[in-house]
Amino acid sequence: MKVVVFLLLVVMIAVIWLMPFAASALGIDFLLFSLAIAIYFIFEKHREAYRQGNITRAIFVRNILFEIFGILLAMTLAGLLGGYIAQIATDQITNDLTKLIAGVVIGLLAGIGVGFIVSRIWGKLSTKLNSIHQ
Repeated sequence: MKVVVFLLLVVMIAVIWLMPFAASALGIDFLLFSLAIAIYFIFEKHREAYRQGNITRAIFVRNILFEIFGILLAMTLAGLLGGYIAQIATDQITNDLTKLIAGVVIGLLAGIGVGFIVSRIWGKLSTKLNSIHQ
């Protein structure tokens, strides 16, 4: 499975490199696909507790919406910060391939950092929210 994800990433970079006009559509498709997978797993995570009767329907919906909002927040912050830092870091690079690779690596590192910070903060908020209403 990891090989498939890696190959998908390589194909996306190759398509963006060879057909720059398709980059925005491919990026949006990949982003929506990733979001759909995340929402599916969030739903599955809370569904079992709801089926067992541990949480009410209102708490079930609240937990799902809360986590979806957290993912959207993390994705937005990671995209904005990653793009901004990659732009600053690659301004002086003249070779296009080097600029692309450096931009992707820097953007990914910034996104991972933002994701880590948001997940830590969001985890604490989620724990407090669940302990208040259960």
